[in-house]
Amino acid sequence: MRTQALTKMLSMVFMAAFCLFAFQGQAIAADKIGWVGPVYKELAESLTKGFKQYYEKTHGKEVEVTFIHPGGWPVCLDKVRTWGDKPDADIFLGAGAPAHEVLKKEGRIVPYKPKGWDMVPLDSHGMKVKDAKGYWTCFAPWIVTNLYNEKVLKKLRLPPPKTWQDLLNPIYRGNIITTLPYASGTMHETVEIILQAFGEEEGWAYLRTLAAQFARFSTGSTDTTHIVSRGEVPIGLAQPQMNAMVARRDGYPVRDLLPDKTILVPEAVALLKGAPNEAVGKIFLDWLFSMEGQKYVLEGGYFAARTDIQFSVWEKEGVAMATHAKKALGVDSFWDLKVKFIEYDLDLAAKRWDDVNKHYEYEIYRKWGKLKDSLFLIEEVEEEIQAAKAANVETAKAEEKIKEARTLFQKEGNYAAARLAAAKARALLVGP
Repeated sequence: MRTQALTKMLSMVFMAAFCLFAFQGQAIAADKIGWVGPVYKELAESLTKGFKQYYEKTHGKEVEVTFIHPGGWPVCLDKVRTWGDKPDADIFLGAGAPAHEVLKKEGRIVPYKPKGWDMVPLDSHGMKVKDAKGYWTCFAPWIVTNLYNEKVLKKLRLPPPKTWQDLLNPIYRGNIITTLPYASGTMHETVEIILQAFGEEEGWAYLRTLAAQFARFSTGSTDTTHIVSRGEVPIGLAQPQMNAMVARRDGYPVRDLLPDKTILVPEAVALLKGAPNEAVGKIFLDWLFSMEGQKYVLEGGYFAARTDIQFSVWEKEGVAMATHAKKALGVDSFWDLKVKFIEYDLDLAAKRWDDVNKHYEYEIYRKWGKLKDSLFLIEEVEEEIQAAKAANVETAKAEEKIKEARTLFQKEGNYAAARLAAAKARALLVGP
């Protein structure tokens, strides 16, 4: 009997100890949060480091951060679409206003105004900077720019192209690189800038002609920056403004160049509908817009969004990137910049988001070889017509036909018909 009682007592003690151990293990288990978005790795690492430190200090426990980065803005947006009503992340981190407007209209994000929300402007220079109801908020503003490697351009004796029209100059052919609007939100915004500034018909005509200037297409905005930094191709289009700042910090002779037509981009953040860790997601958003969180944004290579930030103050506090940001912008706060932007129709950009990406991919990128062949033939025949005129050869019919070829190429994107018209123009120079 004593043996049975002792065995029973030991069993109860063991079970109590096991339950206590299990309870303690559950109590100290890390909380979780998931991000999905197109922000650069350096920013993701900076925010992860800062938020983990804050969470442990404030809540007395660890937080496990998962970052899903499938690609640029459009790719990340499509990732959220595939999840439907059960997202595998809590926060959509990054991308500009059009992407967040698409998510809002499709019912994939929910409103939340984090602490510090009032320190971010509602709009700036005609661009919406945050949603008035709190569906999304800018945490890192920047401007669409182009980049150039000043060392390589100097060796090639090429001046930096200052306008979009400058880029069509034959001296830059083969010296420009960019990516696809589906791979990069910045390139998507660049296409929108051209379409809205030039008009849709003239915009696509310009984009076709510009594509013939490219050396190749990169895999994304980051890839473009690296290629320009290494000097493989001296000019990179469709770049977030802060890329030049980070490249120069790392010792590369890279400068950003504001084109004559550009826009402000509010790199934004939103809480996903159905977030599995919504409470932690809200804690993260509150921290992100705090002064501490904004410092980690800057340390991650992005400009901070709060209007009460001064880089000179942060320099004195030992924030390393504050000096680089002040040099890059030439002002003490991003919002002190004086830049002229185009009138940007955000509703239109969001409405035709998918259509613009598909049109560029199928009508320019996938037909890039035919596009170049057509334009190069047109240019050759145009030169031949000029030579014929100089030799007093009758060129009226050839000129008419080559204009037709130009129209077919630029206005319609009919590359085969454009080549045929150019060939007929050439034949008219030697025919009866």
